[in-house]
Amino acid sequence: MGQANLNFQEAWLKVLGKGMITLPKKWREDMGVVSGDVIKAKKEGAKVVIEARQSRAVPYRVYSDSEIDEFIRQDRLPKRLAKKVKDNLISLSSQ
Repeated sequence: MGQANLNFQEAWLKVLGKGMITLPKKWREDMGVVSGDVIKAKKEGAKVVIEARQSRAVPYRVYSDSEIDEFIRQDRLPKRLAKKVKDNLISLSSQ
């Protein structure tokens, strides 16, 4: 009896804690997906379609602590305006 013709384009995957699944190794290799990659998942009715991104560029950026500190520094109100806003908020809350 010959070996069953296996379809490597579909598989039943077990859903683990927090909804996690593991993509078969062959699929990850074929799609060029490695640990830490960001992939796109789209719900289509009762199906979930997973797409590997076409380039290594990620659709988001991770900022360093110093960049975040700079954003916060730039976002601060001038002292005079900050005092005016604070005074207005205090007067509104006491009404």
